Amino acid sequence: MRILYISYDGLLEPLGQSQVLAYQLELAKKYKIFILSFEKRKDLKNDILVQNTKSKINQAGITWYPLTYHRRFSILATSFDIFCGFIISAYLLVKHKIDIIHARSYVPSVIGLSLKLIMNVKFIFDMRGFWADEKVDSGSWKSGSLIYKVSKRLEKSFILQADYLISLTFAGVNEIKKFPYVKKPLFNFKVISTCANLELFKKKDIPKGAFTLGYVGSAGLWYQFEAVIRAFNELLYINPKSKLIIINRNEHEMIEDIISKTDIPTENIILIESSYDQVPEYMNQMHAGIFFIKPYF
Repeated sequence: MRILYISYDGLLEPLGQSQVLAYQLELAKKYKIFILSFEKRKDLKNDILVQNTKSKINQAGITWYPLTYHRRFSILATSFDIFCGFIISAYLLVKHKIDIIHARSYVPSVIGLSLKLIMNVKFIFDMRGFWADEKVDSGSWKSGSLIYKVSKRLEKSFILQADYLISLTFAGVNEIKKFPYVKKPLFNFKVISTCANLELFKKKDIPKGAFTLGYVGSAGLWYQFEAVIRAFNELLYINPKSKLIIINRNEHEMIEDIISKTDIPTENIILIESSYDQVPEYMNQMHAGIFFIKPYF
């Protein structure tokens, strides 16, 4: 079986390493996998990261087609990426006789559904969460905007025409079953929760030294990072020697701005950017993890 996996998240990003590539390396033991991903320019310039990723992919027998992700002029940039992705995917379908397109989230699903309708290939809608609603919840879009309405219309098409649907949670599936346009039971669906590679993330002994709190991942959108800093500030009243390790990518300026508005000594906070492979090493220095999230849909 030949599968084309399309991801708008780059394989060179930590999320791509943990939630895309890790899965495909295992699936490649049984299936012939082709991956089309959209990589950020910053990551493509990291020669060591690119070579290490290519090495893993080649050893697994996966064929990887990295395209450049475009961000400026958001809607036009995404449309251009979709066009490029469609052309390359159509070429791969013909050249390699692809059986299934596995589209991760909504933008790749535009490509996947278009090719299903034109070339009669099987289409998996790996929806993750409700992307359009997440955009509204995070404040990026307005609920009545044209882009939101178009995205929800596309979501309807993906759900109704996918040969298989994947959700992160049973709660997501139960929500879809309530949609008025879903007239029949959802037979072809699978819940695949977010997973961790337990060969890489191994539980170790409680670390020695000062109590260390840890924050891993994004700090913006629906995450309430200010609350994390307030909580750590309270912790310092109890244990002034406590440390806070923050592992984050691309949001250091925002994080530093939030911290600067407090009286927390700089030596008590460690802000770092880490590769995916190094994250377990840093997490093993933490006694506990912390985050706050807004209770959105």
